[in-house]
Amino acid sequence: MESKTEFENKIDQQNKSVTKEQKGLMVLLQYPDFIKVWIGRTISRFGDALDGIAFMWLMYKLTGSTLLMGTVMAVSAIPSMFGMAAGVVVDRMDKKKVMIWMDLLRGISTAIIAMLYMIGGLAVWQLYAFAFFNSVCEVFAHPARASAMQVLVKKEHYLASNSLSQASGSAAEIFGMGIAAAIIGFWGVGFAILIDAISFVVSAFTAMIATIEKVISSKEQLNFKVFFHELFDGFRIIKSNTLIFINIIMACMINILLAPVNVLMPIYSDKILNAGERGYSIMGIGIMVGTLLGSLLLGQLGHRYKKSTLIIGGFMAFGACIGALGLVNSLIAAVLLFSLSGICLPIIIATGMSVVQEHTPKEKMGRVSSTMGTIALIGMPLGYAISGVVGERLNVSVTFILIGAAMVFICIPPLFNKEFRNN
Repeated sequence: MESKTEFENKIDQQNKSVTKEQKGLMVLLQYPDFIKVWIGRTISRFGDALDGIAFMWLMYKLTGSTLLMGTVMAVSAIPSMFGMAAGVVVDRMDKKKVMIWMDLLRGISTAIIAMLYMIGGLAVWQLYAFAFFNSVCEVFAHPARASAMQVLVKKEHYLASNSLSQASGSAAEIFGMGIAAAIIGFWGVGFAILIDAISFVVSAFTAMIATIEKVISSKEQLNFKVFFHELFDGFRIIKSNTLIFINIIMACMINILLAPVNVLMPIYSDKILNAGERGYSIMGIGIMVGTLLGSLLLGQLGHRYKKSTLIIGGFMAFGACIGALGLVNSLIAAVLLFSLSGICLPIIIATGMSVVQEHTPKEKMGRVSSTMGTIALIGMPLGYAISGVVGERLNVSVTFILIGAAMVFICIPPLFNKEFRNN
């Protein structure tokens, strides 16, 4: 591995070739190490999309029980509760090594699942074990990736890098979901899961050949006192920075308000649009295509606007699209609105992530990104709980209108914060 001095010389050479005139996504070609990691991550996202369908089908074929399928997914969600702790540990480690080892371990684990299934030796208890293990690996890999992406490009190009990552991820998911049925139909569930295992290995290889600056928060011995101090350091950074604080609050609100939309979409398609499963599927495709287009547009044009304008404008437009769903009963109109809402999502999310990267110290990015993820996830169970109550008392159209209005209203308070407006 190259030393830090060698890395700095290399990145300086790259930066000299990045002229002020270069804007949009093409500027990222000047960062070969980012491109390497990005390619690996995109391939891994394709594998994840394929595996998402294949693994659910595998669980159904193996258990035949929706209860057992639900408990497997619940077990896989447990490690995310300890994401903040993982962020503290990752900040003290070489992020490149963490990325490589977590991808390799998940690749091996996923390959074992595929092999056992193909030879008829996979037991139900092993599903729980593998789901839990892979989730533990992801809990450590996520803050390592967030930290690595922060040092692979210059600050002024965070928005372009986040937009490209979001665009390629959406494209990989669309492609993966599109061919999943064909792969499973021709070669079987085991083969589809094996492809995901290979994608993890490819991702590990691309991280291995990339030069990633080694940033370690502290070499002080980690004891309980130090651990808890660093654990809550993520909260302190978020609380002390107005820009990050507003972003995380809005991210949490998105999860709360989107939960009822996700729950009510099948009912909306069936009862309001009279389109059934076909309409539900088409609307889902519309969201993914919109996300891809929004990511590309943001990467090309986002540098022209203030980040506060992008976040608030994207959030308001997203709310307007959701609210408008309550006013239409045509499948074509609904697909158009869901596509437009998909365009808004990367404008909100990628821009918000860029703000966090710009204002978080490199050596603390792991714990901050993990803390953000944990806070944002808190909104999900609350949102699903609310959706059950609301769904029983209000019709779907009224619910969508109220959710859209709530999203627009949430955008008003940040407009009165001068520091946020000026960013």
